[in-house]
Amino acid sequence: MIKLAHILLFCLLYSPALLWAEAAKAPAKPAFTAPEPMSFGGVLNMLLGLLVVIALILGLAWVMRKYGRLTMSNQVDMKVLGGLSLGSREKAVLVQVEGQRLLLGVSPGRVATLHVLDSADESPGFEKQLDQAMDQQS
Repeated sequence: MIKLAHILLFCLLYSPALLWAEAAKAPAKPAFTAPEPMSFGGVLNMLLGLLVVIALILGLAWVMRKYGRLTMSNQVDMKVLGGLSLGSREKAVLVQVEGQRLLLGVSPGRVATLHVLDSADESPGFEKQLDQAMDQQS
């Protein structure tokens, strides 16, 4: 029984050393060998990698352009309807804020409300005028 324990202990202690000795004799085989830099395979590999990177950049730019404008819950419904230059640094700007139109005077140091347009001041659009004209003819 003691001899069996000695043999087992000998095998457990010296088997890693024997395996390392065998591994040292065999030449190491690389897992991946890169192609030569100026070979056809190397150039093709570089071009394909470049195309993948360019495609990723264009794809991310498209996604940001399409979905980049996130709406915030505290934003006001506001549009600039038009503007007119009155001088070298002065403008008259027509804005629509939450359904109400405002005529603003804008200068370098000041923004002033020139006129508030009521809903009665709104002129109907071309489509509404055309519908009214068609209704009157029939």
